[in-house]
Amino acid sequence: MHNTDAVFRELREGNERFVSGRRAELSAGSDGVPVHQPRAVIVGCSDARVPVEQVFDQAPGSLFVVRVAGHVLEPAALASILYAVRELGVRLVIVLGHQACGAVRAALAGVPDEALRPLVGPISARLCSAADPQCSESDAIAANARAAMAEVREFLQASVPDLAGAIGVHCAVKSLDTGEVTWLE
Repeated sequence: MHNTDAVFRELREGNERFVSGRRAELSAGSDGVPVHQPRAVIVGCSDARVPVEQVFDQAPGSLFVVRVAGHVLEPAALASILYAVRELGVRLVIVLGHQACGAVRAALAGVPDEALRPLVGPISARLCSAADPQCSESDAIAANARAAMAEVREFLQASVPDLAGAIGVHCAVKSLDTGEVTWLE
């Protein structure tokens, strides 16, 4: 188990290093293979422009990354978070949205494609309940991240009520232009 405040601070500092180009010297295990000891769960988008370990300047194996477009929390994604909490002792969960999210754009546009409904529907529901339907794209991205954060908190409270109070859950949005992560609450 890791100190949540210290891990949160390290992620913030790692992003500062990433943005400034002063990346840390990251090492793998003694045999050259990354050690799988995640200190935080990052629920991020599937977008390849958001390489999570790089964004936070963290070594491979130090983050438990759950990626799904628009961070839609379907059962497998929630079970992955629960696995990291129960089995790996992770006590910090970050929902990471990003600028120019295609899934949020699709929800705002009201894409009628039935095949995309499992992705776009939950995001649209988040936006209707979390933001003005006429909001800007950046406001919608932030609203989507906040709503996903609330869903994670609710899920953890229901799934592991004895641990939920000890798990920090936060959200942020990454700028594709600068790489900077802006923390939301």
